Amino acid sequence: MISLALLALLAAAPAIDQVVVFPDRAQVTRLADVTCAAKTRVDFTDITPAAAGDSFRARVSEGAVLGMRAEQKVRAEEFAPPLKDAREKLKVLDEQLQQLHQIRARADSLNRLADQFSSVAVAMVSRELAAEKPDLKAWSAGFDASLKARLSANEVRADTDQKVRAIEEQREVLRRKISQLQAWSQRSEWTVEVLVGCPAGKTAKVELTYLVGGASWTPTYEARAEEAAHAVELSTWATVKQTTGEDWKDAKLLLSTAVPSQNATPPELKKLVVSALEREPEKKVLVRRDEAVERAAVGTRQSGGETALKARSQGLSVQLQVPDRGTVLGEGTPVRLFVAKTRLKAAFTLRAVPRLQSYVFRVADVTNQAPFPLLAGTLDAYRSSGFIARYPIERVAEGGPLTLTFGAEDTVRVKRLVMEELKRDVGLFNGKKRFSYSYRFELANYGKAPVEVELADGLPVSELDDVSVSVEPKTTAGYKLDPLDGIAKWKVALRPGDKKNVDLIFKVDVPNSYDTGNY
Repeated sequence: MISLALLALLAAAPAIDQVVVFPDRAQVTRLADVTCAAKTRVDFTDITPAAAGDSFRARVSEGAVLGMRAEQKVRAEEFAPPLKDAREKLKVLDEQLQQLHQIRARADSLNRLADQFSSVAVAMVSRELAAEKPDLKAWSAGFDASLKARLSANEVRADTDQKVRAIEEQREVLRRKISQLQAWSQRSEWTVEVLVGCPAGKTAKVELTYLVGGASWTPTYEARAEEAAHAVELSTWATVKQTTGEDWKDAKLLLSTAVPSQNATPPELKKLVVSALEREPEKKVLVRRDEAVERAAVGTRQSGGETALKARSQGLSVQLQVPDRGTVLGEGTPVRLFVAKTRLKAAFTLRAVPRLQSYVFRVADVTNQAPFPLLAGTLDAYRSSGFIARYPIERVAEGGPLTLTFGAEDTVRVKRLVMEELKRDVGLFNGKKRFSYSYRFELANYGKAPVEVELADGLPVSELDDVSVSVEPKTTAGYKLDPLDGIAKWKVALRPGDKKNVDLIFKVDVPNSYDTGNY
């Protein structure tokens, strides 16, 4: 066991009161209560060597900080007395163990002597069996002597073995203690002395803050669909991990979305140079470019979100306060902490993009009504039937839109058929090439309730004045076409047992001056 003096030494440092955890480091705040005087010194000891030496900052609630000194040193001298005491106790146990081994050896000798007595008794009995009057008393005495010696040896051996096991356990405890003390004695630590001055007769709180590496947090989310209430319950969790070597016990934890390691210096514009090179005239080549279209999300706060989270805005970043104090050990064990629960208004839709996947998915369009941005992380989706899926989400601004998926809808089927993909010459003197496309989407509702499916497919978007894309009149009516991304959408109502077809027919006209071999 660790001595009381050592425990007092380890507990001398003011406790860690608060930790602000960034994605790549942490800011630790220690707190000490002092009785005021003109000059009062407060010692903050046992600070992890992972602390940055230039990050120490002190503050006092009353009066002023008069000075501060930080020193890093090895703890060999502090741990020398308990280490010496443990080694002396181990030496005493080794001597006791050696004595017990000697007693055990004598018991083994006595047991061998009992075996010899038994052999002699058996030999005597064998000789006297042929005699007219065997000496039965001699037989009994010989066997009794052998039995007595054997019992005595076994008793000594059992008692010795029990004492050996007890001493071995004590030796193992001491060996672990010595190993731990040796590791601690070789470890360096920061000691910070803070000199404060405050009105006599009052008490004040002295705070010491510093930055440490080896700490991080990552967000995870749980989305639970409440379709009847047209809502989604979004729970935010944080996985905190740190390897600083000091434990954050029962500390107030704040999670910051800021990344201090990122360069905050604005970029400088460089000189732009325009030049030209003479080249042979090149033939225009028509190429296909698949591009993901993204739009910037403008944050708009809406009422209706319910959350108990305390969020502190810091410009581009936000600090999230974990509701309850928590403990995070300094040896790297990850801890999952509950952060907040927000109830979001949701519009549930059955959505299908059969060109990519032949499934109908149930999705919910929501707005991030939490008082903080959702960082990129992993989301677990749940419906009334239980866990549905796990998938990553990108960063969502406060008030920004978010689409959540709650798995495939098995009762609704969709299939995409290629009816025509044709290239031919058209126009006056066959001056153009026409690419004709025709697709059919088959939808069927095998469920017991009517549904509405949002069906989507994409058309090419021309970036050239002389290349045109047009939808043919035979295309199923009722679609909406976004000219920016070329996505056509239908809303198809299906009663139980219904089967419907949706046709998409369009053409692309390209001048013959273009090389269309790769299109």
